[in-house]
Amino acid sequence: MLAGCGGASNHTGFSPASGTSSAASSVASERENPESAGADSTETAESSSLAAASSVSGTLDKKSGSKNMAVKAVENTGQLEGEELSILVSAGWMDNRYDKTIRRFEDTYGVTVNIQTIPADQYEDILQSCLVNGTCPDIFWIQSNPVGAIESNIGNPEEYCIDFTGAEWQDVMPEARQASCISGGKLYGLQIWHNSPEYVMVYNKTMFEELGIKKTPTTYEELKTDLKIIKKSGIEVPWFMPGADGWQHQLAFFQIGGVYTEGDPELYDKLNNNTAVFADNQKMLEVLNEFKELSDEGYFGEKWQETDSTNMSNEFGERKTAMAMVNSSFIQQIKEDTGTSDEFGMFLIPLGDNSWYPTNPAGPTMFGYKGTEHQDLVKAYFQFVCTPESLQEILDNSPQYTNLDVNADIEQHWLPEETEFIRTVDPDKMGVMVLQNGTKYTNDFWMEFGADMISLCQGSIEANEVLKNMDANRAKDAIAAGDPAWS
Repeated sequence: MLAGCGGASNHTGFSPASGTSSAASSVASERENPESAGADSTETAESSSLAAASSVSGTLDKKSGSKNMAVKAVENTGQLEGEELSILVSAGWMDNRYDKTIRRFEDTYGVTVNIQTIPADQYEDILQSCLVNGTCPDIFWIQSNPVGAIESNIGNPEEYCIDFTGAEWQDVMPEARQASCISGGKLYGLQIWHNSPEYVMVYNKTMFEELGIKKTPTTYEELKTDLKIIKKSGIEVPWFMPGADGWQHQLAFFQIGGVYTEGDPELYDKLNNNTAVFADNQKMLEVLNEFKELSDEGYFGEKWQETDSTNMSNEFGERKTAMAMVNSSFIQQIKEDTGTSDEFGMFLIPLGDNSWYPTNPAGPTMFGYKGTEHQDLVKAYFQFVCTPESLQEILDNSPQYTNLDVNADIEQHWLPEETEFIRTVDPDKMGVMVLQNGTKYTNDFWMEFGADMISLCQGSIEANEVLKNMDANRAKDAIAAGDPAWS
């Protein structure tokens, strides 16, 4: 593990991937097409999830956000000349999309920016060490959401964070995203993130058609049937699952939050008030056991737990896999990386017979460290990245993103596949936030839950133990935070 807040590491974010070629042969058998199961719509108590859902379904044809904020950079009078700005970030949260903007920032003000990129499985420990020891870089990032992520990740933001309340750039963020940046009525963070379908199933539409699969699966049984057809055709990894990344496979459980609320619309509120737990939840047990069954059947590949995402785009391009759980804009990366002429599409993760969209007004969020000796430099940086020029630059240099969820006059790059997919989703099924960001203290134990899922697939623990461990971890965090619901 890296000690303290040491030197920068090479940046290695989620880089979808490569493989080898294998043509899919046609299979004549066709599965039945029962109607999708599921209850009527439900919604969480969090208004931000509804606002985000409205944003997804209502802005596809717009050039950018409706407010069109035009933030201007802080005037350069030489006041920052020679200063150095340090940034602490987890791998995958900045990538190279900020590179050009940071170079312009350095040139504009005569400063130097030092980015310390930490592997995801080490980041939280290192950040906490930095905050406690008073050695934190000028800017740090957390994965934030509207339900207590600031407090659970940072503790008391007044102690550690610069107060940006009243900043000119605040309304560059839509209201749904501002909720992830505010604590106690004060603005501490800046979240610049995309509004694409996030971690849904991207599949090779051409391959499906060749194999006689006429429609995408909407139930677990349909998914199993399709995976069997694909595997029988000679595709050894029907569903690419990069278990070695450590953070990706658990999305199959968490991105389908709405399906858990179908039997109990108040589930999120109950989990947030400690009147319900994960353990013994029948739908959650069903989903975990389905995931294990797919692993047992070899549909993720025999060595999925040892496989990372480095070569994923090539696996698609060379037809060694048929589907994966990725951001929708990954379709663009597959085409650019491999030159494939195959067509691709999307469908919702059908574990648990899910039919809910993964609404998620959350994401990586940057904060200014209150103990910095360069507050003016930090404030200038936050303002600089919120100018229309910087936002357009960040988007244009984002290989995995086709849009930014901002109120600014920028040219978005929505894919036809994205708009086609979103218009197939029932708007009433867009009102429930993903589980990890709709419930307190859950996202804090993302890696631990993922490790438990692998233990489940290896047969060393049962599904309910995975859920019980999450309950114990959430309780530990809640008690440490002084949450009265756990006292």
